[in-house]
Amino acid sequence: MVSITLAFGRGTVEFEVPDEHFLGHVRPRPVTALDDVHEAVHAALADPIGSKPLSEMAAGADSVLILTVDYTRPSPRPLLEPVLELLEQASVRATIAIAAGRHRPMAEDEMVQHLGRQICSTYPIIQHDSFDPAAHVNRGRTSRGTPIKVNSAIFEYDLVLAVGVIEPTYLAGFSGSRKMLMPGMAWHEAIDANHYLITDPACRVGVLDGNPISEDMEEFARDLPLDFIVYSVVGPNDEDTAIVAGDRYQAHREGCRLSEQIFRVPGPMADIIISSAGGYPYDCDLVQGKKTIIPAYELVKPGGAIVMVSETEEGWGAEGTFVKWLKELTPEEIVVEVMKRDLFSLGAHGARILAKPVVDRQAAVFALVGEHFVHELEGTFVRATSDPAQAMAWAQEHVGSDATTVAVHQARRLIVEPQSV
Repeated sequence: MVSITLAFGRGTVEFEVPDEHFLGHVRPRPVTALDDVHEAVHAALADPIGSKPLSEMAAGADSVLILTVDYTRPSPRPLLEPVLELLEQASVRATIAIAAGRHRPMAEDEMVQHLGRQICSTYPIIQHDSFDPAAHVNRGRTSRGTPIKVNSAIFEYDLVLAVGVIEPTYLAGFSGSRKMLMPGMAWHEAIDANHYLITDPACRVGVLDGNPISEDMEEFARDLPLDFIVYSVVGPNDEDTAIVAGDRYQAHREGCRLSEQIFRVPGPMADIIISSAGGYPYDCDLVQGKKTIIPAYELVKPGGAIVMVSETEEGWGAEGTFVKWLKELTPEEIVVEVMKRDLFSLGAHGARILAKPVVDRQAAVFALVGEHFVHELEGTFVRATSDPAQAMAWAQEHVGSDATTVAVHQARRLIVEPQSV
């Protein structure tokens, strides 16, 4: 037997698979982390891509708003610290905004862990609330009908910066730049309107050009202030592998190119795909954990099985529609109903991701979750257990005892290219 160790919550979990049926691991390419992130950021700020150095831009400003990521992404502190140092030297007042989209607000202790006590105690911090009508202003609509309704804070500063990470994303191709505004600082209904475009098959992980969601995000953000970006190209374990800074378009494209070199990998198609998001916080709830399905869907053979490895410490992490649809609708009904624009929501979209392999591949979806969450999936088409042996037994029962198996690591970031075996 082959023992497969996968990230699960704040630890790991092991699966046992017959040697002769195991086709291998699919994971990001190995990377070399930067020796000195602080120095690399300062170098990028001084010699940016397609832009004047940040020091020159700051010289003419009194105030700066720095948009950054929440706890569901790697901590931006190593990037923020040198940026804040430069702004302080230029006597520019800085405010930090957590561009959280529709994610829940961070608790105080989470904020300290995410940004560091020094930053939290020194700088004003705004947590974007996409449901607060008083915080948003209307700026029209995109050509695809998405309301350009955005947090008014972005118009109250001389400069707006974005600081975060670039990684592949199944919605917009890659994270970064325009995503700090849509969905980061957008009204919840605008986010839903943009995310409805996931129903278009042209929306794919690792694809920017021709991706309707990414193009709609770009159009949403085009006339909104975003003067300079600073991004880390992260590796499989959140290592900082490169820093890109400067123009919101040119620097972002370079970061995406570097990220693709890490995360675009071949993978053998198999009967059973065991897929891990990468542990906490990337499997903190089912909204994050469902992202394991994206590469698994590409690799699972027709009639196969997917084992979603997601500890889900914080439960569903979603609005009622996600729960309701999974409990009350069949996979076939979900993929039909989600196409109705008036019914679409992030919860509906989440249910569709889980239903898609069942409908398109006739594949079963099983979930290895924390013991506390097993009962939550009762009555849904996703059969759940906290025992990896049980999950494998169900998968093998569905496919057959001689089923081939592949293990997928850091699934939420992978851009897989399926290979026939």
